[in-house]
Amino acid sequence: MTVKRLLAETDSQELAEWWAFDQRWPLPDHWQQTARLCRIVMCASGNYKRNDIPDESVFIPSSRKVEQTQDQIIAELMKLQRKPGEGIDERV
Repeated sequence: MTVKRLLAETDSQELAEWWAFDQRWPLPDHWQQTARLCRIVMCASGNYKRNDIPDESVFIPSSRKVEQTQDQIIAELMKLQRKPGEGIDERV
């Protein structure tokens, strides 16, 4: 729904009611749900120790850009050059 349509079809009282409702019973945060699911899958996979599993916030994108040095960028790119299947548990 566009802002123009919203303003044409909804008065301030109804908007206030919806805002109050959202404050009390907010709609689900899909990023948070996905982040929690990522952690659960990592735990269930058995490939990670308890302290190695990152916080949910790691899986939620942010508008803050992380500055990397040239050496850090090269190190990340080198990770992509691994051979297919390298580092994957073959016991499936």
